[in-house]
Amino acid sequence: MKFKHYNRLIYYKFNLKFVMLAVIIGLISVFFVKAVEFAYSIFLYLEPRLGWWLIVYVPSIMLVIIFLLRRFFPEAEGSGIPQALAISQMSEAKIDSVFALRSILSKILLIFLGTLSGGTLGREGATVQIGATVMNQLGRKLSLPRRRVMLIVGAAAGLASAFNTPLGGIVFAFEELIKSPRSHIGLLKIAAIAISGIVTIYFLGNYSYFGRVERDLLFFNDWVFLVAIIIGVIAGLISVVFAKIVRWFSIDDTLLTRWRRNNPYKNAVYCGVLVALIGLASGGLSFGNGYHESKLALDGQLILPPSYVLYKLLSALFTTNAGIPGGYFATSLAIGNGIGGLFHHFCMFDNPQQYYLLGMVAFLAALTRAPATAIIMVIQVSSSQVFTLPLIVAALSATLIGNLFGKGIYEYQIARYLS
Repeated sequence: MKFKHYNRLIYYKFNLKFVMLAVIIGLISVFFVKAVEFAYSIFLYLEPRLGWWLIVYVPSIMLVIIFLLRRFFPEAEGSGIPQALAISQMSEAKIDSVFALRSILSKILLIFLGTLSGGTLGREGATVQIGATVMNQLGRKLSLPRRRVMLIVGAAAGLASAFNTPLGGIVFAFEELIKSPRSHIGLLKIAAIAISGIVTIYFLGNYSYFGRVERDLLFFNDWVFLVAIIIGVIAGLISVVFAKIVRWFSIDDTLLTRWRRNNPYKNAVYCGVLVALIGLASGGLSFGNGYHESKLALDGQLILPPSYVLYKLLSALFTTNAGIPGGYFATSLAIGNGIGGLFHHFCMFDNPQQYYLLGMVAFLAALTRAPATAIIMVIQVSSSQVFTLPLIVAALSATLIGNLFGKGIYEYQIARYLS
């Protein structure tokens, strides 16, 4: 009897800690959102006042970030998504180093500074790593397989709270984090996502990440599925080129990657100058993760120029090559927006919003090779359920094209990360 009572006590204690940590993930996510928004508001204030001095300002901030990363915060390297995807292959020692509590502070600090620099990066991947790190505190005394489960649960909750997309977090966990899902993992994951999501909604409101696209702006006609396939193919090809350049810059053993490793500070300065020049050439459109332009475009308040996708791609590539910590999720949505806008520019029929959505889901699906996650997330961030079928067609077309040219970018990063 005493033994049963003791077991029940342990069970309740575990569940209480679990709920508390899920709440903490939500609170940290809220703080992270506010911090990044504050950093970008400072940059937007400085940008027109600095003018050509941005060529000095941007690389200076990036230089500081690389110094802090190499000297004090090596665990903050990368976007956060590859770390989460590698959980099932990590040793206990690796887990201890990657998901140490100090990684929460270092990720937030360096992405705050990266946003302050105007670099094209997102906080969402970092929130995934932060969520896993928080849940790691509960898994420390568990066996390694059960500890990995807690990390996966935290990673899914982090993604869901980053975008306020609980279904997206669940689907991402099953599609990417859990290759052989079991029911108790699913229940834990859903509970953590729900709790962290409730906390996020309490502080930030029940918002849609990109607002709500009006139903009247989304049309079903005879051509919509053909358009979805074409945009999917275009986005898939662009994602392949993007991933290959990222690999050439920072993953494969090339002359450039060797020079980059041996000259991290020069590399940060050169890339920072290029990011600043691209920003000046684009009239400021390439700076940041693209959230503001994407939201305005989906709201019908901004028509993206056809050059937007090129500016955003180049800025993202040079920000990544600089070694600045940050993710691809939000940036992928912005690049996809630009792809949809480019298609609409040359095929001026119907409203552009549906092309923006098709480009977003296609590029995200192709880059991450997670089409179900991309579909659910784009639907949730834009409240565009009425457009579900065309989004599915675009996501699957883009993923198919991506698969024809090899592995996704995360798979290469995981291999490098574990080597």
